[in-house]
Amino acid sequence: MKFMDRFQQLLEKTLVPFSNKLGQNKVMQSISEGMIMTLPVTIGASVFSILANFPIKPVNEWFQNMGISASMNAIVNGSTNILAVFIVFAIAYCYGKRSQSNGIVAGLLSLASFFMLAPQSVGEGEKATAAFSMNYLGSEGIIVAILVAILVAASYVKLSRVKKLVIHLPDSVPSMVSQSLEPLVIGIILFIFVFMFRLAFDFTSYGTFFEFINQLIAKPLMNIGGSVPAILLVFVLSNILFLFGIHPAAVQAAIMPIIISMMVGSSAAFQAGEQIPHLENLAVFAFVNNDSAGGTLSLLIMGLVIGKSKRYKEFFKISLIPNLFNINEPVIFGMPIVLNPIMFIPFTLSSLISGGVAFLAVKVGFITNYNPMIGLGMPWTLPKAIASVFTVGWQGTIVWIINFILLMLLYYPFFKVLDKQALKEEGQ
Repeated sequence: MKFMDRFQQLLEKTLVPFSNKLGQNKVMQSISEGMIMTLPVTIGASVFSILANFPIKPVNEWFQNMGISASMNAIVNGSTNILAVFIVFAIAYCYGKRSQSNGIVAGLLSLASFFMLAPQSVGEGEKATAAFSMNYLGSEGIIVAILVAILVAASYVKLSRVKKLVIHLPDSVPSMVSQSLEPLVIGIILFIFVFMFRLAFDFTSYGTFFEFINQLIAKPLMNIGGSVPAILLVFVLSNILFLFGIHPAAVQAAIMPIIISMMVGSSAAFQAGEQIPHLENLAVFAFVNNDSAGGTLSLLIMGLVIGKSKRYKEFFKISLIPNLFNINEPVIFGMPIVLNPIMFIPFTLSSLISGGVAFLAVKVGFITNYNPMIGLGMPWTLPKAIASVFTVGWQGTIVWIINFILLMLLYYPFFKVLDKQALKEEGQ
């Protein structure tokens, strides 16, 4: 353990000062606090997300036959699937409050701007319907939500300090009315800029700012293929995006058509009992996230066993059940992993380690098969420890356990630093 102790001391000397400096930045603080504010939504909805996608087929069918699956999905659609909506308001609110301005107004102006920039029709031509796409209100809109929240809130704060732009009414006017009318001119100015910004994108091939951001992230990855290095690269980038609070759906979507085609192409070989043509690629894909993104189940279990601070022990207890079913948002936004420089190294490297172990397992002949039909039809909420048995066989359990232990060791020194910090704060 001497090496671990020395490494922990090195982290405390290098990353902790940087983490503290980052924590004093108003923008970073607002993003982090805003993400944490969405925790009641993500944790509350995680229960319904698990039930609506229950990994045991008879139970899932029973929910459908009872007619309650649609209502459970509606709860998820109205919460985590439109998370960008909550994020844009929460971050802008936190920024406004930290700037000694009206956080509610900052949040409302940012929320309105977000909807103004969003595509407002679904479908094309005569089939187009006036509606907001759930994709852009959810995972594909989070990066836009962060940008809009900070830019609009910061603009509101600066403009609100220009006295000529703030409407001042006599004291005889009720405070509720006067406070509502004070930012009227500022709101008009901000919305004019939002209108011009949206109009500018109307004349581009992207059409909207949302599509521009998604293409900016996904397009460079479209041509990298489905090789083992490509899969590892995509998931490392996904983890990096998560560290900045950006859902990596657009990045992973870049390789999913290739992965699915590999699974479909391997089905005939599997049914005939022949060698799977893309075994290395599919095995790496199966284990590149040993459980949720970043292999955070290892972090939670390890933290519950060795953690000393109440903050992390209590939070990990709450997050454990959703995490078992691959619902990672409570950990990402609540711990948080987002904008946490101490977690940057282990969270980023986790996919390289777990994917690398799977690759070696194929190379040495330990993993010899993969069931593509299970891979295609498996519910995403099925715990990876169980899923590995169905897709790879008993060997999958061994690989999963090896990865689980390695990721515990990876997270250990970094978590110890965080836990030590939390203990100091609790002792103050």
